[in-house]
Amino acid sequence: MSNIKKTGALVAHVLKNEGVKCIFGIPGGHIYPTIEEAEKLGMRFISTRHEMSAAFAAEGWALTTGTLGVCTGTAGPGVTNLLTGMANAYMGKYPVFYLGGRARVTEFDRNELQDFDQLSLVRSMSKYAKTVYEPDRVPEYVAQAIAEAVNGTPGPAYIEVPRDLNDSTVDMDAIKMPAHSCKQGRMPAADEDIKRAAQLIQQAERPLIIAGSGLWWSQAQAELQAFVEKTDIPFCTRNAARGAISDKHTNYVSIGCNDPITINVAQHSDLVIIIGTRASYTLSRSVIRPETKMIRIDIDPAELNNQWQPDVGIVGDAKMVLAQLTDAAPEMEHAMWKQLVQQIKMQAAQGMSQLCPDPLASPINPIAFFEQLRQEIDENTIVVFDGGDVATWAAMLLPAYGPGQLLGIANNAFGPLGVGMGYAMAAKLAHPEKEVILLTGDGAMGYNIMEFDTCMRYGIKLTAIVFNDSMWGMIKRSESRKAPETKDFPGLDLREETHYERIVEGLGGHGAYVTDIRAFRAAIQEAKASDKPACINVVVDPKIGPPAAGC
Repeated sequence: MSNIKKTGALVAHVLKNEGVKCIFGIPGGHIYPTIEEAEKLGMRFISTRHEMSAAFAAEGWALTTGTLGVCTGTAGPGVTNLLTGMANAYMGKYPVFYLGGRARVTEFDRNELQDFDQLSLVRSMSKYAKTVYEPDRVPEYVAQAIAEAVNGTPGPAYIEVPRDLNDSTVDMDAIKMPAHSCKQGRMPAADEDIKRAAQLIQQAERPLIIAGSGLWWSQAQAELQAFVEKTDIPFCTRNAARGAISDKHTNYVSIGCNDPITINVAQHSDLVIIIGTRASYTLSRSVIRPETKMIRIDIDPAELNNQWQPDVGIVGDAKMVLAQLTDAAPEMEHAMWKQLVQQIKMQAAQGMSQLCPDPLASPINPIAFFEQLRQEIDENTIVVFDGGDVATWAAMLLPAYGPGQLLGIANNAFGPLGVGMGYAMAAKLAHPEKEVILLTGDGAMGYNIMEFDTCMRYGIKLTAIVFNDSMWGMIKRSESRKAPETKDFPGLDLREETHYERIVEGLGGHGAYVTDIRAFRAAIQEAKASDKPACINVVVDPKIGPPAAGC
């Protein structure tokens, strides 16, 4: 007896085989057969209010789980609405699979509904992009796209299926489904490279580790911790690797960016071990002195000499390489070096506290705001941050107590405002047992506040906190440094009186408005206790900005 389904159903079966649990997007006729079959197979289709949010949710899923994120966009504008997210995934090297609709082949180049050359656009911002024209090859192409997304250096992969193909029928029993694609091959390092690196580690008196996103995609948290505890080397975690080892660890230094602690510690180091990360807007080349010895680990050989020239370059998967280095390195102890690191951290904390002479001041001082917020964050909390100045504050001041538990716009240098709600929704769906707090600027909140409707429809309980300084703070502060005090800045002011929390209340959620720091923590606790998604609108002092740093 035949098992006849629409061709679009084949995509859903491959996704199920790969372990996909959630798909984000907006329904469209060009992709609906896949959506219907996905739900039948037990995957959740989360219908967002804008495809950009769907793309960011797919990224958020990858960033909080370390596994493939998936999103969809119907033909034409549905696909183009995904592009900001796809560009961010390309810049950040995030494993995301995008399924695009496409007009019927018979409609190509005839000015029919939503016919558009999408492939030319997405090729410039993806590892893999194909149109499928034969029904029985849909599983092959989808599986190959996923393999490209998750293996080696990860990144976005795109498949589109024309509507006439999607709506055609196939006998499922006659289609050969591909083998599991998401299993990564682990590449060990060459023994000679490990031996040379171990010698440098043994000789170093002030070594420092800076671990980035490559560590997270390798899921090498346990191996990093074993290496740190054997060698006693202080470490920074940055980007997607934040929380790979808890910030509470005695060897934790800082966020591995252009922040005062990382810069100062790196300038004192005689060896820096770079794991799966690049020099960029958030980590300048000059942070590491030219004479400092360097070991660099990356899965991509081309990255080893990109902007830095290491003394030992190691090609390999971070999980495998760290295990090899742990075996090869001696037991070590760096008490005097760690004491200096702690002094540097204490000096930075004292400098930050001077920015808040009156913690009870009104409007609310950002330092007081973050001090109160920190007290609501524990090992059971995932924090997402979105915005400009608020993201700089958050990157420097908020802790990461577990892997995949601090996500934000600063995870790479592309910096698209609006990631917040997508990341936060995905984090809650992936980890329903955890509290999810989204910290967003008032400007960034305008990109995606309607996703609270999505939260209501799918029972996604999260708490958004709006850092309301009533302006596009990062750009206004930057421009004001170059101008007279009396200068007007067109377009850079927002309204303190905009009640974002009331919009959320109108969508069925919980809202609170805070102008007094003494009411802030109580508002957070009430939001957590509510059975609804919540928004807390907090008015902060616009005159106090973060220390200038690319974080």
